[in-house]
Amino acid sequence: MYNLQNNFNPQETEFLSGDEPIKIIPNFTLNQKLVFLNGEYGPFQPSIPIEVPLWLALTLRRQEKCQITIPVWLSVEFLQDVLKEEKSRKKLSKLHPYFSEISAQLFEHAPNDINDFEKVRTLVEDIWNVRASKIREGIKDITNTTYCLSISDLTVMERELLKPYATSALKNIWLIFNSGKPIKRPNFPNQPETTTNTTTDTNTIQEESLIEKEPETTKRTLRKFTTEDMETEQN
Repeated sequence: MYNLQNNFNPQETEFLSGDEPIKIIPNFTLNQKLVFLNGEYGPFQPSIPIEVPLWLALTLRRQEKCQITIPVWLSVEFLQDVLKEEKSRKKLSKLHPYFSEISAQLFEHAPNDINDFEKVRTLVEDIWNVRASKIREGIKDITNTTYCLSISDLTVMERELLKPYATSALKNIWLIFNSGKPIKRPNFPNQPETTTNTTTDTNTIQEESLIEKEPETTKRTLRKFTTEDMETEQN
């Protein structure tokens, strides 16, 4: 059974995005295929586009052996439409599952391959912030009768950042409305049963953060809900 308390951090979701396919234009010749555990890629001929996993594309790009063909969903026109849609509706727009992870890696390793790089990066950050605000509004509906939280069209990063906050909020609400009684905490796999007497005052409940602050190396994950009303979650 999957443990809801376990979630991927930004580095792990970035690693998972490495298997996503992307097109490159090689500037070298290799007549044989490259064989890896997850597949075979090649042969490679100069100026002939070929699809490879993102991790291989970034490796070749760092070695200046290819140019990466930037996905359509990272064009200025597409992002402007997405931002307009995000601002005009309550629900989230459907984005690539690894929208933030892929864009962050391309921003770092292949900025010269992106048309209007600065404008694209600004649009991506604006979209991320608008979506973060909408997600925060969505979780305000959590009450003592809430048993699950459903928000559609989350990206992988958004889902993993939201999960620890949402599960913690649901558990705390359950504890509050059972205060003064011996209660049995919900158990997750590999955790012992515990019994608690709770007398928590609702006025003392502090707003928890959506995520823990990550090290400096996670700057590639954009702004990650770092607004004043989303401070660092204390476990």
